[in-house]
Amino acid sequence: MPGSDSPLESVVLDDVAPETIPTDEIRAALESERSLVRQRGAHVCVALAEDDPAEIRPFVEALGAALHDDNAGVVQTAASALQSLVDDDASALADIVDDIALLTGAPLPDLRLAGAELLAGVARSRPADCAPVVGDLLDRLGEPRATADTDSFGAHAANRETKEAIQQRDREGREYGRRARQLLSNVVVAVAEERPAVVGDHVETLGELAATDDEIVRGAALDALHAGAQESPETVRPVAETAVSALDADASVVRARAIRLLGVIGDEGYVEALEAVAATDEDDEIAAFAEETAAFLRA
Repeated sequence: MPGSDSPLESVVLDDVAPETIPTDEIRAALESERSLVRQRGAHVCVALAEDDPAEIRPFVEALGAALHDDNAGVVQTAASALQSLVDDDASALADIVDDIALLTGAPLPDLRLAGAELLAGVARSRPADCAPVVGDLLDRLGEPRATADTDSFGAHAANRETKEAIQQRDREGREYGRRARQLLSNVVVAVAEERPAVVGDHVETLGELAATDDEIVRGAALDALHAGAQESPETVRPVAETAVSALDADASVVRARAIRLLGVIGDEGYVEALEAVAATDEDDEIAAFAEETAAFLRA
């Protein structure tokens, strides 16, 4: 079978026995010029991973390359195989985090979500492995998000069923995007908490994201800045005004994070702004937190 023009052609996907499939056949399939063969190789990896995720460790590099295949089906299947592995041993994906980060910028929202899920899996147990791609993730979080007001073909479709189908697809796309932003935000915060020095490399970008109107992204940026400030307040001080601006945010969780950040930065110059929050915020807990933080800075 090695050297065949159609690697894995004789394999029954519903009955994959690891001991009967030569490693070079799987690798040849994943690297084939034919998308159907690459898809078959990825499917075999999924089947192997269901039995024992360790079985696909030899193919991690090839599966990582498949994450930017020009065939969406190949990409999705490769991501599924890798998801089984990351849940079992996140360290196995350390060498392909760049490939995964590229996937988070894919044109299709379900593929972006698949990439975010993989990175989140790595970051849960090994956040430092994601440190090299934090800049890429911040770029993703800074991209405009689709909203219900975004114009689409569905709004102009004459056929009602077609219009409803397109609108349903658009809703799903927005939900995938929201979930991906949440996961990527979690990854950024996890890395910042594990490696606070990373914040200094991206402090200006984090400052910009801390002023965005996306509550998920804004909160994560403030959390990451807080992690950096705990290590070195001076590193974060240049963007402290974004925390002051966030004191007026609609979401109480964002206001709370802004107060916490100002407390860690430790500049008495922010006492007046915190006292204003303490006097006017309709959320009693936020008002009390602002007063406590102002008192701490005055001390």
